[in-house]
Amino acid sequence: MGAGLAVVAGALALPRMAVVHPLALAPAAQRSFRLAPDPRKWSTLAGSSEIQVAGGPVLFAKGQNIERPIASTTKIMTAYLTLTNPSMPLGKQVAITTAEVLNDRDGILKSDSEVSLRVGQVVTVHDLLWALMLPSADDAAWALSRAGTGNNPNLFIAEMNRKARELHMNRTHYTDPDGVSHQAYSTAKDLMKLTEVAMKLPIFRDIVRTKTVMSPFGTLTNLNQMLWQYPGTIGVKTGWTPWAGSCLVFGATRMVHGSPLTVYGVVLGEPSFNPMFQDTAQLMNTAFRVPWTTLLPARSPVAAVAVSGLFGSKTYQFSAAKPLGAYEAGESARLQCRWDISGSAWRKGQVVGYCRVDASGWPQSPWVPVTADQSYRMLWWGRL
Repeated sequence: MGAGLAVVAGALALPRMAVVHPLALAPAAQRSFRLAPDPRKWSTLAGSSEIQVAGGPVLFAKGQNIERPIASTTKIMTAYLTLTNPSMPLGKQVAITTAEVLNDRDGILKSDSEVSLRVGQVVTVHDLLWALMLPSADDAAWALSRAGTGNNPNLFIAEMNRKARELHMNRTHYTDPDGVSHQAYSTAKDLMKLTEVAMKLPIFRDIVRTKTVMSPFGTLTNLNQMLWQYPGTIGVKTGWTPWAGSCLVFGATRMVHGSPLTVYGVVLGEPSFNPMFQDTAQLMNTAFRVPWTTLLPARSPVAAVAVSGLFGSKTYQFSAAKPLGAYEAGESARLQCRWDISGSAWRKGQVVGYCRVDASGWPQSPWVPVTADQSYRMLWWGRL
């Protein structure tokens, strides 16, 4: 796998008595790099799975396009539609009706998927979102679907499907806001699309990463055990029905090679919760072991400038302050640079620009400072 490097640099124009010529890449930055094959071995108990870098490449996939029931991971869409509905601010008050208390929907009843709603009880949208996403309350899902549509949950379900089409979730069909029905389906790939969009909402992120919260329903505890068991976990949602098996959409952020790396995962059709959380932990461990190749070590010359005058010419080098590299789970890479340098003077160690490796398919890497290896100051007569 090759990775070519290229730099865009402009000429630094000076008066004719002293000329700073255009920046040129250092030889080490011009050579081609061949990245070693990714040696990682992936495995999962899930029937379907996808692991992806946030905003970046898919690292692993198994049956990612298989349509299957997704249980309470459906509630990611329910929460997303609620949070993006202008008529559903977090502080909006919702009166609980008999319909929620009687749990009037087709499917199964699970005591661990309800909260203690009372007829006439008034709670906020925020309260219902906590109940929806932490203990996975099915009745909260129906309450939100009614509150957001003027007591018309069918309209809410239609909006779920419209939003799925808008997000190009082409193998997804919703039939309820809680995921109980086995007639609804999606895929690991489609759930990944939705998760990346939903996790861009700060309120959504805050809810799904919360372990416990006090509410009008009492203390609510998140069913996502990864929040306790896997360092760096940032959410997202559990699910289970007899038809779907155990399901989990999950994510974590860790510092890898000096920069934060966020990875999302989806597993559908796991045999049960207990091995599922062990399975997702080992999937994340494999993801964060993504190999890294140093393309240019720290202090390697990145570019150089030739300064010519009455008494000859001298070359001044500029070097990267930190290593520049790329993850091996990519196709190609090139060096990007931007410069902030005066043509008349700079001192040794001064930051004169920044460079980063732009790897195909990956989020943009942080800029690395480029500093001057030698000092330079134009003499007064060089300005004549």
